[in-house]
Amino acid sequence: MLRRKIDRILSEGEGKQLLWLTVLVLALFIIFCLLGRIWGLDWTDILTLYLDPGNFPIDHRANDYFSLIVTLCGILILSALLVSVFSNVFTNISEAYRKGERRYRFNGHVLILGGSRMLSDMLKQMQHQGEYEGKDIVIMTCCDVETLRERIETMLDDKRFCNRITWYRGERDNEEFLSGARIGTAAAIYLIGEDCEQAHDATNIKTLDLLEKLCGNSGPAIPCFITLDEQTTMDVFHYLPKTSHSRLRTELIRTSDYVVEQLLVYTDFIPIPKKEQYLHLVIAGNTSISHSFATVASQICHFPDYAVNGKRTIITFVGTDMKNQMDKFVANHQSLFQLSHYHYVTPEGRVSHVPDKSYGDFLDVEWEFVESSIESPFVRYELCRWINDSGQTLAIAICNQEPAENLKVALHLPEEVYAAKVPVAVYQQEHGQLMEKAIASGMYGGIVCFGEATESNDALLLRRSLRGKRVNYLYDQAYGTPPAPSVDHAWASISFAHQLSSIASANSIPIKLRSFGLEATKASVDTLDSGTLDSLSEVEHRRWMSSILLMGYRAAPKAERAERSRFKELKTKYFIHLDIAPYQEIGSEAEKDLIIVKNIPYIIKEETYETFES
Repeated sequence: MLRRKIDRILSEGEGKQLLWLTVLVLALFIIFCLLGRIWGLDWTDILTLYLDPGNFPIDHRANDYFSLIVTLCGILILSALLVSVFSNVFTNISEAYRKGERRYRFNGHVLILGGSRMLSDMLKQMQHQGEYEGKDIVIMTCCDVETLRERIETMLDDKRFCNRITWYRGERDNEEFLSGARIGTAAAIYLIGEDCEQAHDATNIKTLDLLEKLCGNSGPAIPCFITLDEQTTMDVFHYLPKTSHSRLRTELIRTSDYVVEQLLVYTDFIPIPKKEQYLHLVIAGNTSISHSFATVASQICHFPDYAVNGKRTIITFVGTDMKNQMDKFVANHQSLFQLSHYHYVTPEGRVSHVPDKSYGDFLDVEWEFVESSIESPFVRYELCRWINDSGQTLAIAICNQEPAENLKVALHLPEEVYAAKVPVAVYQQEHGQLMEKAIASGMYGGIVCFGEATESNDALLLRRSLRGKRVNYLYDQAYGTPPAPSVDHAWASISFAHQLSSIASANSIPIKLRSFGLEATKASVDTLDSGTLDSLSEVEHRRWMSSILLMGYRAAPKAERAERSRFKELKTKYFIHLDIAPYQEIGSEAEKDLIIVKNIPYIIKEETYETFES
C-alpha cells in the first residue's frame, strides 16, 4: 500500500512532488538535530553534513556512525532524490504544456473555443488586425494539441505572433475546463467548435449556457461570437428572448450564410437587371452553401421594376434528387412558400404552385427546382436559352461541397456562359489557388471565387453586424421608450430575430444603391424626389417580408389583415404579422421603411442620421 501511495504522489504533478520532498527534508533535518545533541552536534554541524557530504568526517570520533547516517541521507535525499524530482518536475511541466494541460491566469485575452478549419483564417487576420495587437490568444480544443499547434505554427510562420498563443486541451462544454480558461476576464470569445462534429450546434448551445453562468452579470461586456451550422438551430433562436442580464454580447452566425453574404453584399457579383428585365439566379448543388446562397439572395435581390412590370427575381436550384430536396426546402420555409410561385422542372415538363388566393400575390421572388445536374444536356441547353433571353439577366453559383468538383463544373460550362461574361461564383472552402489561376487566364469570362479560401473572408466576423446595429439604432431612436443611450446598448436589448432582421436590412442597401444609381452620401439621398423615395421604401418593404417569412413569421389572410386591434397578440403569441401584405395596404407603417431609406448614409458610412416622430 505504501508503495502505491508513493507512486501516486510521484505521478500527481510537480506541486505535490516538491511539497512531499520539502516535508521529508525538513522532517529528517529536525530529527537529526534532536538526535545530534546526544553526540554533541549542534544544528550547524548537522546542516554541514546534510548539505555537503564532502565535510565527513567531522572531528568527533564518537559520532562517526551518526555522522555517516546524516551524510548518507543527505546524499540520498538532497543529491539523488532532489535531482530526480526536479528533473521529473521539469519533464512534467514540459509535457503538460505541450499537451495543453497547464492553465494560466490570463486577463484581457482573446479566447477561441474549438480548433475547426476556421481557426487558421482567424489567426491570420489577428496577425494584422490592430484591435488584437499585443493581446494574448488562448485556444481550447479537444483535438490533439501538439499536432494542431505544429500545423498552425507552420502555416503562420511568425514566431513572435505564435508566442502570444497559448493552447489548452479540453472540452468546451465542460464547466471545469471553461473555468480554467478565465472566461470572465476575456476581452472576446469565439465559439467555433471542431470539424466534423455530429452535434456541433447542440454543443455550442450548451457551451453558451455555461459561458453565461460563468461570466455572471457584473463587469464589462464581453463580445461572444457563436457559429452554428444548421438553419433549424437558427429557427429555434428566432423564437427565444435574449438573456438580458448576461455580460455576454452574443452574436449568432450561421457560417454558410455569412460566407455567402460576403460575396453578395460586399462585392458587385449580383448584376442589376435593366428596365423590363428580371434577375435569374441559378444555383448548382444541394448543400448548406447552396441553401444559404438562395435564402441570402432572396433577402437582398429586390428591384424597383416589380412595381411597374411585375418582374420577379427567379432563384433556380439545379441538381439531382431535386424533388426530395424541394419538398424539404419548402417544408422548412412553409410561411414563405405559402405566398410564393414555385415550380418543379424536369426534362419532361414542369409542375407549378401559385400563392394561396386568400392571402394574395405580392412577393417578388419566384422559385424553380430543376431535376437534373448542371452538366446534363438539358440544363446546358437551358443555360444557353436563358443567356439569349433579353428579358432576363443571368448569374450562376456553383455550390457543391468539394472544391475539386466545383472547379471541374465551373471550367466546363457552355462556352456561351464565358462569352457572355455571365457572373459565375464558385465556392472554394480551401486551396483556391488553382481557381485563381483559372480566373487570371481570362478564358472563363465572369468567374469569381467565394468562400473561406478567399483573401477577403472576414474570419473574425467583425464587420458582420456593424451596419445592422445602425439599422436597429435608427428604429430605437424613433420608437424606443426610452431610446437607448448608444448603438451597443440598443443592440444588446433586442432578440436574435430582430438582430438578424436588422442585418438583412443593412445587407440589402448596396444593391438598392446600384439599382437606383445612388451614392451612400447625404447629398445623394437628400436630392431624391418623393416618387423615388416611395419606390425605395416599397423595395425595402418587399425585402423585409422575405426576411421575416424566412424567420418563420406567417401572413394573415386578406380578410383579416385590416383588423389591427389584435396586432401585438397575433405577432407575439401566434407569430402572425399583419404587415406581411402589399405595400399599398400598410399605410403609416411605411414610415419605418422610409427611416431606412433616408438614413442610408448613416447605415453605410455612419454619417449623421435623422429620425421621425413616432
